[in-house]
Amino acid sequence: MVHAVAQDTTAEHGQRHFTSKLVFNIIVICFGTTSFGFCNAVIGTSLGQPSFIKHMKLDVLPNATSLESAVLAIYFLGGLFGTACHTLTADRYGRKVSTSIACAVMIFGAALCTAAVNMGMYIAFRFFCGWASYQFLSTVPTWVAEITPPSHRGVLGNIIAVNIGVGYVLSAYIGIGFYFLTGNDDQWRGSTALQMLFPILLLSAMYWLPESPRYLIAKDRHEEALALLKSLHAGANHSTNFAEVEFYQIKQQVQSDVEHKMSFVDIFRKPTMRKRALISWCLPWCMLGSGVLVINNYGSAIYSKLGYDSFQVLLFLAGWDCVVMIAPFICMTFVDRVSRTYLLATGFFLCMCTLIVLAALQKTYLGTENHAALAACVAMTFLYVLAYVMFLDGPMFFYLGEIWPSHVRVQGFSIGTTANCVSNLVWTSAAPAAFASIGWGYYLFFVVQAFLGGVAALLFFPDTARKPLEEIAALFGDQDVVVFQQDLDRKGLGPESEKDNVDYQERVQPAEKA
Repeated sequence: MVHAVAQDTTAEHGQRHFTSKLVFNIIVICFGTTSFGFCNAVIGTSLGQPSFIKHMKLDVLPNATSLESAVLAIYFLGGLFGTACHTLTADRYGRKVSTSIACAVMIFGAALCTAAVNMGMYIAFRFFCGWASYQFLSTVPTWVAEITPPSHRGVLGNIIAVNIGVGYVLSAYIGIGFYFLTGNDDQWRGSTALQMLFPILLLSAMYWLPESPRYLIAKDRHEEALALLKSLHAGANHSTNFAEVEFYQIKQQVQSDVEHKMSFVDIFRKPTMRKRALISWCLPWCMLGSGVLVINNYGSAIYSKLGYDSFQVLLFLAGWDCVVMIAPFICMTFVDRVSRTYLLATGFFLCMCTLIVLAALQKTYLGTENHAALAACVAMTFLYVLAYVMFLDGPMFFYLGEIWPSHVRVQGFSIGTTANCVSNLVWTSAAPAAFASIGWGYYLFFVVQAFLGGVAALLFFPDTARKPLEEIAALFGDQDVVVFQQDLDRKGLGPESEKDNVDYQERVQPAEKA
């Protein structure tokens, strides 16, 4: 048997295959990642709030540093639980149910963190915030990847990163607003309570949001899936030809996937799946290992050591978060025009360079009165996060969604999110002791992680740009690709003419004989 992947049916000439309805739905779905961003950032803001420090007695307790580490550690432990919950629910009950569970857990955890009377209570219920955050981070990118057309998956998938940035910015500026609230020691409760806002909005809108068409087809809800694809992926002239092609392709692939259902053990036994698993672990491990959340969560301590007061520290944190929100918009202008491999490698190497300069500046000028050099340290943290978000943060989410076939996509995202949690747990938990003992030397660990990530991207990560999810399997050498252009032609679903398909060029893989 000869297996080949032929003509790309991704886009008709001069058209885009998504509607404003799809964009709106993705924005609302990504309220889940807004919640993730807000929840991630609020602890950094809280640790910079004098009211939080006073209420939790972090200014007098001898084990204050350990308590701060515990807040972060329990959050990422909760994240591991949320990842497992995503794995158990997303395929069985759907992306909407998994996201709804995350909304409910976040509301519960945030409410009780807001009501915390001591650090022990705050730490305990921060676990549930981590659970919900990482269930959002697992389910939302999976869901978005499965409802977006391949030709614009990078642009639309970057809405995930934009909404994370919105969460960070809102947390930072709300924290600044509550900083000026006087009269009691509960200013920190306001920003903590607002963690419930976006889960409530998302849960309220859930009934009207579209389920993943791949999930619907897997559950034999074919008519519903086809109608959904026609609604979301209609061309500018209201043509449904592309949606019909996509439906047929997904249906055929899902039928094959059902016959090849895999456990985690099976994934690591099969070479092509094992490669995906290693990429899914390596990418987020090296990204988070480059220190992004260490710099964010311990930004208050880092900027304070540089000689800035509490209000200036909060302003720096807010400015840093503004970069997190703006960078994805810049990324949208080129993300679908360049190789995914070069995109990710560029991000890693730019992060590495900024970290090297930051470490050198802190080694030389920390504790001095050289204000220009200390300001340069702050600037390096801003350049670092600009490179990180523009080239790595958004692309990571849709790249992990792209490389996995439908029947193991949920498990694949779980591997990536687990790596995310473990990497954060390792580097953020160690940060207080590391900064106290080796100071600037801790950045060298981040430099190494960024370098390894860049090398791995160049050598091992395939380029998935502008390829349908059902055809990416061929890049990994899978032999069970079931959708062929000749099948589409026989069904009368192929491109009507060469000019009707902007990418109507054969991508025939070397023939494989079974």
